[in-house]
Amino acid sequence: MRLAREHVFTLPNALTLVRVPLAGLVWIAPDSTPWFFAVLATAAMSDVLDGRVAREIRARRLARGEDAHRVGEASAIGAWLDPLCDKLFVLSVIAAVAWAYRPPARLLVLVATREIILVPFAVGYWLAPRRRLHLRFDFRAGVMGKATTVAQFAAIASLAAWPASTAALAVLAAIAGLAASIDYLWRGVAMARHAAGQEMTYERWLEIQKELRASRRVTRRP
Repeated sequence: MRLAREHVFTLPNALTLVRVPLAGLVWIAPDSTPWFFAVLATAAMSDVLDGRVAREIRARRLARGEDAHRVGEASAIGAWLDPLCDKLFVLSVIAAVAWAYRPPARLLVLVATREIILVPFAVGYWLAPRRRLHLRFDFRAGVMGKATTVAQFAAIASLAAWPASTAALAVLAAIAGLAASIDYLWRGVAMARHAAGQEMTYERWLEIQKELRASRRVTRRP
């Protein structure tokens, strides 16, 4: 239990978890532009800092010769916690925007494309414990995932400050969200193929991730 607390209660995870109360705070005054932007800016800053701090701490711990498996387990918690908090915050903000500004429903659907696709998938994954024994899905936010979050923030912010730009930014968020969803699902399918029905240990999960990253780099070379 002590080890589990050490994994969860870390500075990077604290920065990530900041987005949970922010998801509620946005409802205090969603129609106040200064308050709305302050909440978005704080959430964006936490999203930028948590990954950077996590990588720095991980590098320092490994340089001190700490056990790589123990360090990796701590990183794995942050890997799924970050996208979870992202989606919770984004969904709460979208709901607050819908209540305060009454934008067309199609714009909200475009902004929430990633969540509409992935949330049912993630719920199904967590409701299938036997499946998780053979498939430890990679929930880490990739480049497209982060780009989608930025595009969503921009589209949401435009509702309060630049309404004329909202439609274009919502389409951009939808395109990025679709690309991010495809990337997530591709990693899930690739993981299932590599697992080959065997029980998925943490060490095997790390090995497969390295193999997948290496294969993608080779594929992208001219």
